[in-house]
Amino acid sequence: MGDVTQAIKKRLSIGIVRRNEIIRLIESGVNTAYSIARAMNLDPGTVKHHLDWLEEKGLVKSTTKIESGRAKRVFELAFPAEVLERVMEILDLVDVDVKEAEKKIVKLAIEVAKDLEEGNISFDEADRIFTALLALKNIDLSEEVEEVLMLANELHDGKWETLAMLKSLAKSHV
Repeated sequence: MGDVTQAIKKRLSIGIVRRNEIIRLIESGVNTAYSIARAMNLDPGTVKHHLDWLEEKGLVKSTTKIESGRAKRVFELAFPAEVLERVMEILDLVDVDVKEAEKKIVKLAIEVAKDLEEGNISFDEADRIFTALLALKNIDLSEEVEEVLMLANELHDGKWETLAMLKSLAKSHV
């Protein structure tokens, strides 16, 4: 069983790296499955699989454009790349190991609280990080982690009291 778990985690880490690279390419203007596949030296089907996953999770959006009489899907990021990279591992992990994903959610909440306190990010940036995690809304998480996410998604109000409650709650679940 340990070998299977390690194999799954290895596949997940490869997927995370590829999806992060896809996100960076889209951010730089490389925005079709074919152009991304060429830039990554991958099969277009592999890239399409990752793009479909990213779109299903609400992390990228696509539109169909007609060029030279041909339809093509063009992708754009739903959130800034830095935000997506912070939540990608959690979104990948939740399908395999919910408890580990919950630990990473709590750790992320603590990191974001620290970044806010130190002035490294704004309340809007913090809110975008947790809004990206709304892709987890159909996953059964523990009540404690649900409460952490609920508070985290209220960071848009810009209240330091909310941040203090989030930090306290997250630290109690480490």
